[in-house]
Amino acid sequence: MDLRDIVREHPDTVVGHKAVSESLNTRKEIKRFAKDPLKNLISVIDDSHSEFTKGDIGRYVQAFRWYSLCLRRALTHISVARRADVELSYHPRNEKYSSRQKKLSAKRNEIGPYLELDYQNLIIHSCILLDRVISLSRRFLNGPNLPSFTSFNKHKQFLSKNANALNPNHVGYTQYITEKTDWFEIPLKVLRDKFLMHSSERHMSFLGWGESNWDLDMLTMIPAAKEQDKLLEKVKVINFTPRRLARDMESFLHWFDKYWS
Repeated sequence: MDLRDIVREHPDTVVGHKAVSESLNTRKEIKRFAKDPLKNLISVIDDSHSEFTKGDIGRYVQAFRWYSLCLRRALTHISVARRADVELSYHPRNEKYSSRQKKLSAKRNEIGPYLELDYQNLIIHSCILLDRVISLSRRFLNGPNLPSFTSFNKHKQFLSKNANALNPNHVGYTQYITEKTDWFEIPLKVLRDKFLMHSSERHMSFLGWGESNWDLDMLTMIPAAKEQDKLLEKVKVINFTPRRLARDMESFLHWFDKYWS
């Protein structure tokens, strides 16, 4: 089924990520999510030339670094946007900005035009990272019928249709990939494939605080029915937030590290 149809048939108006309500400590979160959960495991694998020849290890290391940089920029956007809303939005027009407010305003103006671009880049590089993780599964998976090791999407689809393809000792792997990664299809894959990378139907996309004053969401509105004259007559909303994505990806990578170890 087309992922957009799954969105349309969902009982809720807003589908995808749930906002993170806990307060944002930008430095703490950037530091936390910059740590690669697979670093120690990869360090003991004999692939000393991975950075230069870009085998499966080198490509994973590169993908995680690029994903981490994209996430860092997105978290910085959220921090600046929130501080600007609190300190500048209701500032009296007849009063000058303080030195701190001038710096904040300049920062907002500097990075503001790149906000949606950086969110979209994060979606793309998150999907690339998942593909690179799955390529590492070739090193330990075995069975009579193996899935794709180049595409996370194809890897998951194969295991969903062939639950017994892998050897019985990998049943936990199959269950996790097929049952615990719904966050990949919606919002990541549907946004990347149906609205970003390829031709798309009419939609609207904007950023807002949504359920949380600490998490800047990217909301994509689509018609609730395929044949709908007016876009906003009735809508479904696909929600994407970098902070929720970071937690999903972190959880997945920790699981993968533990499973492989």
